[in-house]
Amino acid sequence: MILYHLSHTDLDGYTCQLVSKKIYSNGNFYNANYGLEVKINLLNIINSIKNSNEKDIFLLITDLNLTKDEAKQLNTDVNNLNNDGFNIKLQLLDHHGSGQNCANKYDWYYLDTTRSATKITYEYFQDNYNEFNNLCEKDFDLLI
Repeated sequence: MILYHLSHTDLDGYTCQLVSKKIYSNGNFYNANYGLEVKINLLNIINSIKNSNEKDIFLLITDLNLTKDEAKQLNTDVNNLNNDGFNIKLQLLDHHGSGQNCANKYDWYYLDTTRSATKITYEYFQDNYNEFNNLCEKDFDLLI
């Protein structure tokens, strides 16, 4: 499975990528602030996936809340690619309360305003990747 990870251009966003890199050391990492940067990066990711020989994809977005239009377009794009033979797992992990409407609408949009995006990402990998705990036993104790 190939990782495409889009995250914010701040310390929390980059640290989310540090966490995901423990499992996906050869992943594709993108960073964006808001607005046009998010749209351009999502378009670049979708185009990269379309041109990929790999069909099993993990598309992870962290520390970014999407607008309704961005979320709708991304959901459509991923569904279309999955209908064309891809197996894309889409997951957004965020802590910005302004994403609540999208979180209510899409099951792939996880929102928790009580923790940092790094903490959410770390605990996501803890819960979903058995090997993660062994890889990170000492590495992230100070970060979390």
